[in-house]
Amino acid sequence: QPPLPRAKWLENGLIDAGGSHEPFLFMVRRGGQRLDLRESYERAQSEAVIRKLKEQGVEVFHTHLYKGFGMAAEKPEMEDAKRAAEIAHRHGLKVDSYIQWNTMMYETFFAEEPRAKDWIQRDALGQPILLTYGFQQSYRYRPCFANQEYLDYLKKIVRYAVEEVKTDFIHFDNFDLNAEPDSCRDSVCVRGFREFLKKKYTPAKRKERFGFENVDYVNPPQWNAQNRPENLQIIYDPAIQEWIDFRCQVMADALRQMAVYAKSLNPEVAIEVNPHGITGANRAWVAGLDHARFLKSTQVFWTEEENMPGYLADGRLISKIRSYKLARAFRNILLAYISGDPVAMAECLTFNQTIGYAGNHPLGTDMLKYIAFYRKNRELFNGARDAGNVALLRSYPSIAYNNARAQLSAILTEQTLIQARIPFDLIFDEHLEDLSKYRVLILPDSECLSDRQLAAVHGFVEKGGGLLAIGQSGLYDEWRRLRTQPGLMGLVDNQPRARAYEETVQRTQTAGALVRKDVKQGRVVYLPGLRFDGPMPEPAKFFSISSRYWKLPRNWQEVVDAIGWLAKNELPARVAGPAYLVSNLVAQPDQRRVMVHLVNYAHKRTPSIPSVEVRCRLPKGEKIKDVRLYSPDSDAPPVALKAADSGGEAVFIVPEVKVYAIAAVSW
Repeated sequence: QPPLPRAKWLENGLIDAGGSHEPFLFMVRRGGQRLDLRESYERAQSEAVIRKLKEQGVEVFHTHLYKGFGMAAEKPEMEDAKRAAEIAHRHGLKVDSYIQWNTMMYETFFAEEPRAKDWIQRDALGQPILLTYGFQQSYRYRPCFANQEYLDYLKKIVRYAVEEVKTDFIHFDNFDLNAEPDSCRDSVCVRGFREFLKKKYTPAKRKERFGFENVDYVNPPQWNAQNRPENLQIIYDPAIQEWIDFRCQVMADALRQMAVYAKSLNPEVAIEVNPHGITGANRAWVAGLDHARFLKSTQVFWTEEENMPGYLADGRLISKIRSYKLARAFRNILLAYISGDPVAMAECLTFNQTIGYAGNHPLGTDMLKYIAFYRKNRELFNGARDAGNVALLRSYPSIAYNNARAQLSAILTEQTLIQARIPFDLIFDEHLEDLSKYRVLILPDSECLSDRQLAAVHGFVEKGGGLLAIGQSGLYDEWRRLRTQPGLMGLVDNQPRARAYEETVQRTQTAGALVRKDVKQGRVVYLPGLRFDGPMPEPAKFFSISSRYWKLPRNWQEVVDAIGWLAKNELPARVAGPAYLVSNLVAQPDQRRVMVHLVNYAHKRTPSIPSVEVRCRLPKGEKIKDVRLYSPDSDAPPVALKAADSGGEAVFIVPEVKVYAIAAVSW
């Protein structure tokens, strides 16, 4: 698909805050409100609040627009949102308008639009599927996103937002689907699933996929008490695999349709959704979401994951770094709840290169300090691009069809890179087409690779790249069919063979010696497996690799040493420090400088990290101009640091990292 126009104003970063995204009607219907509800609702979108946020450095005002009751029922609140937008624009702020993606409040919606009874998701028994928040919001039906009539109705909301409100930013909330068995089985989805298979595959390919060509009677998967979807670890049934893909494609196509329509009205409107980021869950299987598909239609997305950053007593370093790196892989900005936590704000600036969501009025003291720091030093962030030369593949079929193994391997490898302070990018299947930026490619149990992907990996190594292959990488094709010859044969020798369809939940860790090998101009390291440090947590439903697993594997040093050997010791930055010191490297080639961001994740227990040595590789033939240290932890101006040139690296000492510091290295 051709790329969509991008909102150019977002290139200057994003500082978003607001009053409330809940309309008065919803707060009344929800119940449990205070008696001053009307006053607080009006105050949240008042000129006084908007003016105050502007004075505090906020640049985008977030407010409600549409919650799902139907345009007729919500018209008074939508007019309120329009008036608030006019005030915000008058004060020089952009406007962020909340639109509920995934709710149809049927009590009023059906009264306005009787046809909508056919627009809702229905389960296998024909019952409405709910968007649930506890047990007291059963009036929220989920709409069917394969139903074009519903999408056409949603376009009316988008048109109102763009043409009447003149919004700059559309926030689609609740962007996901329910987990099985609570997935849509209405006639539109069943028929759409069959048409999807016909369009996706030729008759010959359908016969290869299913054993037959006619898919007119293929149904979505069915479940019962003895056959529970949450207990399914390895997914090899072609129909279930394709149902996962269909649900992901329906969501991506629906969003694309809305984004194309909004930008046809105003190309400068930014599109944003709330799907969560990388949390260890199998989002394709559980929620019908493949980030690599739908993030091409957005410039911003939300994560409401609960992984607040910190270094825990048991050695787990918790972060949202994976979600930030996901956003960067698709040129998106991540919004997360960071207000009130200096480490979260520091993490956001380090990996997001902007503030994102600053919170609701009134903003706290720490948030105001970080906004002021960002605005004062914005030139350090604008246009900065990630400068790592290590790539880690997050393979869609590997994780979707065996999350317990492939996601665990990815999480543990990422944890090693994060805590060893090795600058890296997350890449996705499509990115294997061009690996020219990278010295090292990591396949963390990337089991399911197509012939084309394997050819790209072989070519990368033969031309001088370094490959770290872990576990079962390349043993299956993209449909998870066991290869008769391992896909990495020639690069990896003596890779243990998996047994097709006979694997059970693996609670033991694969052991074995690391093997190094030179291949033409490149290098390969094979690691049989990553060993979890301590007893493995009991698997949760759908085998989510949650933050319970987020700790360094026992053999993490082997991984670090392997990456150094594969990169021929030409990593772009090396930072010495404790396990709770995290760094990121970004570059501004036009400014002839790189920035090393440093964050103390143990700040609450260890308020200061002294004498951090940094080695930063300079472009070939360049000499150090200066190194300057910036930090919101002090009101002092930037500090010039002494630096030495050692073998093409700028070597210097950061005297102290309290919460957050940036070393800007110019040449």
